[in-house]
Amino acid sequence: MKANYVNKLVKKWCAKLNLKGNYGSHTLRKTFGYQQRVAFGVDIPTLMEIFNHSNQAQTLEYLCIQPEEIKNVYLNEL
Repeated sequence: MKANYVNKLVKKWCAKLNLKGNYGSHTLRKTFGYQQRVAFGVDIPTLMEIFNHSNQAQTLEYLCIQPEEIKNVYLNEL
């Protein structure tokens, strides 16, 4: 299935549900990554491979992992 086709499907579904915002296939991809990391504990190197990113920094940025979140890991406040 082509990305453009999937993107059009997502936009169509969101329109039918009257969802406000700009959603597309990329939104699904990022949400998938977030859920894998948070709900299922998938590590960053594995997600890096899934997303075909060349380095971990790219994956951290892609998943919007904030410096505060990393700091809290060291402080054990998650």
